[in-house]
Amino acid sequence: MKRLQEIKEKYVELSKGYVDYEKLNNYLITHHSTAIEGSTLTHSEVVLLLENGITPQGKPFLHLLMEKDHLEALNYVLEIAGEKRKLNLETIQQISALIMKNTGASYNMAGGSFDASRGEFRKGGVHVGTRSFVDFNKVPKLVQDLVDYVNSEIDNCHDFVANSILAFDAHFQMVSIHPFADGNGRLSRLLMNYVQHYHKHPITPVLAEDKARYFEALEQTRQQQNPNIFRKFMFGESLKYFNLEISMMTQKQVLKKKPGKGLTFLY
Repeated sequence: MKRLQEIKEKYVELSKGYVDYEKLNNYLITHHSTAIEGSTLTHSEVVLLLENGITPQGKPFLHLLMEKDHLEALNYVLEIAGEKRKLNLETIQQISALIMKNTGASYNMAGGSFDASRGEFRKGGVHVGTRSFVDFNKVPKLVQDLVDYVNSEIDNCHDFVANSILAFDAHFQMVSIHPFADGNGRLSRLLMNYVQHYHKHPITPVLAEDKARYFEALEQTRQQQNPNIFRKFMFGESLKYFNLEISMMTQKQVLKKKPGKGLTFLY
């Protein structure tokens, strides 16, 4: 853990030397979270879309909307965390509404009608793969309990490790409740980012390349009823992410002279 904190400090210090690093990092967070949910845009395509409004050819319009909606939701989460605003049910529903703003559908289910684009809790069952999630009638109370827990603990979790544990636990709990018809994974990762940013710790992604291991860690945590499984996975993701970014920020450029007279090329 000491090594992780040292790497994290190095990452933070290096990132201060880059223009618009936080903005570009938000694009990266958006790319990874939406890729886990099926978006086919590459990281470069996400940056061009969100920074310059350039739409990639041959990609589903739905995926473009996912990227834009996620960034708006992330910016909202960082705003309320930066202002140290505590959570409530309406906050969670607002985040969900932003995630599903342009892709959410209306449903008619056993418990009634609801609109995912408005951040309304599901009123029917939901399952992913072979796992079913809690009865919809229990959702508001479970989300309220989670919100109350985060609010009660967050001011006591200043240091990086304690803050990370709270962030990872909130992430796991929210995705395990699955309170909405869609967008629950993105919501849970944004809740993690809220907790991280509350005390100005780096916000981190689940890397898209680790999607299978991520789902496996969630499932093993549920089966064994051991939160340390997911915490260990997420600390590993944080370390991997910091190292990748440090490698990018410390990469040396190379000058190569073109044979004969002419321009010296920078690589």
